[in-house]
Parts: sequence; structure tokens; C-alpha cells
Amino acid sequence: MENQFALDKKVMKQLQLIGTLQRRSKKTVHSLYAQAILEYSLYHYNKNQLEGLIDQALEKRDKEAFLTHSTKYNELLYAHREGKTIREDGFEVYLPFE
Repeated sequence: MENQFALDKKVMKQLQLIGTLQRRSKKTVHSLYAQAILEYSLYHYNKNQLEGLIDQALEKRDKEAFLTHSTKYNELLYAHREGKTIREDGFEVYLPFE
């Protein structure tokens, strides 16, 4: 994702569709937007933090730190490999992660 805070185009399309349904509520749509932004923000923050820690471990030639942080990094990627579905009031939005 070029802008880590920009929502994926497919996610935006899903949210726009929910927003056009007659039985929608602004509260539901706003809640889904907020959840999506939080999920992407946390993912990218944690990913960037771990990448920085891995780089530091490599620079210091700290094998133990490298193994610890790279394991956490791989676990993060694995946990998000199939994306995540957020739900609110009977609506679902699928969030893909890179």
C-alpha cells in the first residue's frame, strides 16, 4: 500500500456499498471505517517497529535479538496473510493486508 493510512480500494468499495443500502445507519458505516483504520494502523505500526528492530539487530550483529524480532515479524505477517473481516450490525467488510 503506497499510503499506509489509505484504505484499500476494495475496502472502500465495500464501505461505499454499505453506505448506499437503505437499512444502513451512519453509525454503522462510521464504526466500520474506524475499525478498518485502526486495524490497518496497528498492522503497519507493528510491522514498521519490528522492521526497525530487525535492522538494529543486524547492525549490532545481535543474533538473539534478530531471531526474536524476526520471529515476531513472521508471526505478524502470518496472522494477517488471509486478511481480516470486520463486522458491525450484520455488515461485513474484508480487509486485505499486503
